[in-house]
Amino acid sequence: MDIVWVVGIVIALIVVVIILNAAFKGMRPKAPQAQVYTPTAATPRSAPATSAMSTVSGLTPPVIAEIDRLVAAGQKINAIKMLRDHSGLGLKDAKDRIEHWSVSTTAPHLAAVSNAGAAYSSITPAAATPSSVRAALPASVVAEIDRLVAEGQPIVAIKLVREHTGLGLKESKNVIDAWGPHRIR
Repeated sequence: MDIVWVVGIVIALIVVVIILNAAFKGMRPKAPQAQVYTPTAATPRSAPATSAMSTVSGLTPPVIAEIDRLVAAGQKINAIKMLRDHSGLGLKDAKDRIEHWSVSTTAPHLAAVSNAGAAYSSITPAAATPSSVRAALPASVVAEIDRLVAEGQPIVAIKLVREHTGLGLKESKNVIDAWGPHRIR
């Protein structure tokens, strides 16, 4: 009778081990499967009703030029917003399109011209000093940066330098950190 109990306990232990093994195999992480991007059909949310929308996608040349300018300036959020407003795309589709947006190779439209075109070509990140930035920017912008620095608003001043010069965040911060009061000689 003792052998029957021992054999029963051994069989019960084997069954428990098999069940636990199956449970732990189910909890192991699986290798991720390759994902392929497949765009969804564009479902317009609320397309603006304007007569200026002459193209099929709702993007007129001035709108495309402005999106080009925003993408080139690194302002992807504003570009996504503009694309959504003028095409009726959803957020995900607009974001995907802006991520893969290439600036148009056609002649630039008036909307594509930056408000500081001369500053973009005259300041390089390596030569970005407060004096070179002052010389490249319009007097009104320099006065605004002077005011912002004097009022202790360096973040807004950095943003203004970036918008008007095309410099990166680090270079713009270095310029504003070294920015001093303008002395007229």
